[in-house]
Amino acid sequence: MALPPLIDKAQRDWLFKITRELSKHPERDTCLLAFFLGTQLSTLEINRLLLKDVLHKSGKLNKHFLIRGKKDYHGDDRYYYLANKKINGLIESYLDYRVKNKVCLGDNPDQYRSLDPNEAFFISYQGIGFSLVRKGDNYACDALNRHIKQLLKQSGIEQPSVLSGKRTFAVNLYQQGCDIAHLMHMLGDRSIETTKRLVETNPVDMAAISARSF
Repeated sequence: MALPPLIDKAQRDWLFKITRELSKHPERDTCLLAFFLGTQLSTLEINRLLLKDVLHKSGKLNKHFLIRGKKDYHGDDRYYYLANKKINGLIESYLDYRVKNKVCLGDNPDQYRSLDPNEAFFISYQGIGFSLVRKGDNYACDALNRHIKQLLKQSGIEQPSVLSGKRTFAVNLYQQGCDIAHLMHMLGDRSIETTKRLVETNPVDMAAISARSF
């Protein structure tokens, strides 16, 4: 099975530029792309993010949150740490947009910046979280996957894949010296061979990949 395409820095910069220009909700979509390319979360895990995962009731961003949504992961709990300034900046812009436009308000104006902590973090055009579809014993986030693919496609990325985010994140960190064992844990992979194949089967010059995860 062919690996999903990598998204290099030039493609990423163009992706964000086009998204800012063409998206109906650029604050949401640039923040979504930051999570897609700059974190270890799968699209299902992104889909299951709640506002209270990211935002403390005081109105400040949380330092970290538990990643939910990977039912078949058998390792230790996985966390995402809100430590990247660029990603945090995009989160703040998206939260400002939600507050200004009263997107999914809560019942306490003095907590969570007046937003509902139990609502999805990423809200669709319908004013609710992106839908989940049950497939046997598992769930899939087809609506969010289609949306991400459309964002990639409109920026000219060939064969857009929802797995490109995970691979790009992993290769970038591997290039910086992050070891396979840590990457395996961060990604929630069930075998080290899966992680190795993701980062070591690389058809492009590693020097052309961004020196940072985002």
